[in-house]
Formats: sequence, C-alpha cells, structure tokens
Amino acid sequence: MFSRLIATRVLLVCCLGVGLIGTTIEAQAPSEQRVDIDELKAAIDAGLTILRIDVREDYEVESGSMPGSIHIPLGELEGRMSDIPKDVRLVFF
Repeated sequence: MFSRLIATRVLLVCCLGVGLIGTTIEAQAPSEQRVDIDELKAAIDAGLTILRIDVREDYEVESGSMPGSIHIPLGELEGRMSDIPKDVRLVFF
C-alpha cells in the first residue's frame, strides 16, 4: 500500500482502453472515467487486472509511486503507446 500523502496528491484517471488517449492527451478525463483511490484499491483487492501508469516526471517519481505501476512520463506517452497492452483496464496518474 502506498502512503495517504501520495494518494491525496495523485489524480487517478481510469480508462477502459487506450483509445481514449488518441493523438491529444487530455489533462483530465471526464468524471465518468475517473476513479478515486478507494475505488481503485477495492478493484485491485477484488483481483481485477488493472495496469497503473505513472505519467509524472522522473523527479516526481523519486518521492514514491504506487506499487506495481509502470513509469512512462507524460511527454513520452504517445511515443510509447506500443508498450501499453490494449486489452486491460488502464489507470493513469
């Protein structure tokens, strides 16, 4: 489990697929595509497969990140789309 400090600083955006990213990356997903930290934890605890992608910069990740997440800085996301599976639920933070 990661600290509550990180949980409160992190904006989680839940997407059902990569198609929502498109060519322009929005700063924030519509409210119906967001998930709060408690919902995310419950989904993970229930055994749902959720790929967590930390899009913060390197210096931000140095302070800590969500266990099990992968780090792809936002500026690199479009170029690394082939690294992201297309058949799993994604959470970007």
